[in-house]
Amino acid sequence: MFRMHCNKCFCHRSKDPTMVFNMTRCQHVICKTCVTESSSEKKCPICKQELHSIPINGNLPRGVACYFEDPLQFLGLYRKISKFQTDQRASDNLGFYRQMQEHEKNKLRLEGFCKMEAQINQQIEMEKKRIDELRAYISYHEEAVQKTRRRSMDDQSQTRDFQKPQSKQRRRGVRPRTPSISTTDNSQSDDVSFLDSDTDFPAICNPRKKSFSEDIEEFHI
Repeated sequence: MFRMHCNKCFCHRSKDPTMVFNMTRCQHVICKTCVTESSSEKKCPICKQELHSIPINGNLPRGVACYFEDPLQFLGLYRKISKFQTDQRASDNLGFYRQMQEHEKNKLRLEGFCKMEAQINQQIEMEKKRIDELRAYISYHEEAVQKTRRRSMDDQSQTRDFQKPQSKQRRRGVRPRTPSISTTDNSQSDDVSFLDSDTDFPAICNPRKKSFSEDIEEFHI
């Protein structure tokens, strides 16, 4: 801390404790006597700038009172302030660095998703072509089946038309005659099982023997 004195007449407060000192806007300390002498010119007696001063007492503003305090206190405060601001800048830089890292990760993920999307779109196109081929294959065979059914229905209708006169003579449909089976052929058709039943041909399977007397009775001229 410095000794309070007037920057013009160099008088100290230690000599006159009741002396009032003023501080100018241009940061000069002037006693009340020198301020009164310079009041007519309204200029600072030291630098000749426009004179604006306030008395130095306990009512000084905070920004002015700090000029009269121990600078070591402000040095510790400035160190804390400097450390605080340095930490904040480091935190900001760290956050920016992490954001850049996250941005790079998202960029790589986006590229991977784009490649995956391209592969999926390619697979979708291939599946669409495959579905079209399957539809064409199914429609082709459906048309073939329909043609076959139509032909079979036409053949059945022709067969029914051909068998209509015979069906009027007999109520039961006439079964086609079983073809003869050679001794060399060991396979039999399924139609033989139909013809072996007694219900279809009872007269053939169980022929009734006529007696000689019945032949005589039926024989009349």
